Amino acid sequence: MAVLESPSVAGQYAEVDAKNNLFVRAGGVRDFAAVGGGFSVAGSVSAVIAAALAANTMLASLRFNPASSRAAYITRIRVLIAPATFGAAGGVAGTLGWQLFTAQTPTGGTARTPTRKNSTTGSGTDMFDVRDSNAALTGTAPTFGTIVAVSLVPVSVASASPIEWIVDMDDFNGEPLRLGPGDGLALRTQVAMAATQTWLYSYTAHYFEK
Repeated sequence: MAVLESPSVAGQYAEVDAKNNLFVRAGGVRDFAAVGGGFSVAGSVSAVIAAALAANTMLASLRFNPASSRAAYITRIRVLIAPATFGAAGGVAGTLGWQLFTAQTPTGGTARTPTRKNSTTGSGTDMFDVRDSNAALTGTAPTFGTIVAVSLVPVSVASASPIEWIVDMDDFNGEPLRLGPGDGLALRTQVAMAATQTWLYSYTAHYFEK
């Protein structure tokens, strides 16, 4: 390995291999400034999601502080969907989506507190609000934007294992999903859920701020 100085920015260096390809270390601990850092936040519901839950119902949300001077970069979200009561044969699956929003912080449900991944780097999070519900988050409706990921909630008619739905940087062409000040991300039904089936969910989101 060797270290090369940038030809355009004095004092900026990169570690390269024998053919001057950028050398990237796998894993390791990020080096954050005095503010920001790496975080995770998790939530789940203890009551079932009702059968035939309407389209455009917001079940979970994360919103970044509108007053922040930095941004949040979401690297991975893991959702686990488990059937509680089975549906009827021939039923139509529901569809969930992670959808961007702005302008308003949802209310209701259960609020969650993010956790720092490394207490020796960075500072507290500016993820302003995280919450989830088995029915619907309330308050003035935010302004919804792009749907960044979707998943079916298949109809289970006899027995089924939980469904693991992972959204990570591979879904964003190798980049984290950026939330700027005031931006939010919501778990929202895109179509109505199955007419006879009930289910539960849990989620864990990983992100860093800088």
